[in-house]
Amino acid sequence: MKKCIIHPLLIISFLATLVCADTRKWTNSKGQVITAEYISSENGKVKLKLKGKIIEYGLEKLSEEDQEWVEEQQKDAEETKKNADQLTGRRDNVPIDNRFFKETSEYFKGKTRREWSKEHRAGKYGSTGDENSWLSRDPEKDKCIIYCPASYDGTEPYGLFLYVSSGGAMLKKQWYAVFDKYKLIAVSADAVGNHVKGASKKINPHPYRVSLSMDAASVVERDYKIDPSRRYVCGTSGGGHMSFTVAALYPDLFKGAISSAAQSYLPNHFPGFSVRDFKSGDRKKVKWIVVSGDKDYNYKTILETSAVWKKNRLNYRFLDIPGMGHSPPDQKSLEESLVWIDSEK
Repeated sequence: MKKCIIHPLLIISFLATLVCADTRKWTNSKGQVITAEYISSENGKVKLKLKGKIIEYGLEKLSEEDQEWVEEQQKDAEETKKNADQLTGRRDNVPIDNRFFKETSEYFKGKTRREWSKEHRAGKYGSTGDENSWLSRDPEKDKCIIYCPASYDGTEPYGLFLYVSSGGAMLKKQWYAVFDKYKLIAVSADAVGNHVKGASKKINPHPYRVSLSMDAASVVERDYKIDPSRRYVCGTSGGGHMSFTVAALYPDLFKGAISSAAQSYLPNHFPGFSVRDFKSGDRKKVKWIVVSGDKDYNYKTILETSAVWKKNRLNYRFLDIPGMGHSPPDQKSLEESLVWIDSEK
């Protein structure tokens, strides 16, 4: 049997599953040079990718300069893992101190967004104020909760799950198993409920609820590695309307929207839009799913509005859960919703 001869130069197993894509020239102690991609280093060896093959090589056989470079990668990897460990689990009262869009004009840029904001400036759905008030932020008061699976280590992009609450910030514990299984980092902003926090019966302007939720998502986008093709938005009751509104306003950013216990009329709940706007471009690609059941007081209306979505042949589904009332989705229905959004159908 012939022995497998390993090329005199390269690397080994993962450092805390770190994967880097650094292609560079490597020199061994004999002055031989190759160009290969650095993968990881551990136990005195490095692992490189050369012409599609993974090769391991003793670190001590590399040039002094290469050894120093690898040492820097190890330090960076350890720091990345340390930071990731601090960001996993549930984090409460995280300041919303970042903007999804660098320029505030971007929040309402484009024909449909402009028309939508115009309708709300005119008082649609009881909205008050204008763009300046809707986009005003105070990190001391504007907070969110974030949940990140323990498996996250900063090396692999995870999906983003944005929950728009009808009350205070909320991420149900029974959902954590779903986030863990599908590698999703979840976030929910506080004070984006149906009514202004601390003000009896005062309506919370929809543009404020939408933009603050987007800014909460931006905190996750800044602090974690996120896969932009796996963004989902969800909400219950009034928050369900807002979840559909977020996806309608920013269809290029979200793969799907989940609304539980909330009917959404086309286009009544989307002032400034027409049904035609949902039949072309990015909105046509978005998947829209409503989750509810026969114990929900909105059930009859949900059936009626679902028929309108289906009549217009939109990418829509009603997940009818027997016995479900006016409540958020449970673990099973949330998972089924996400699986449907990710499906080819």
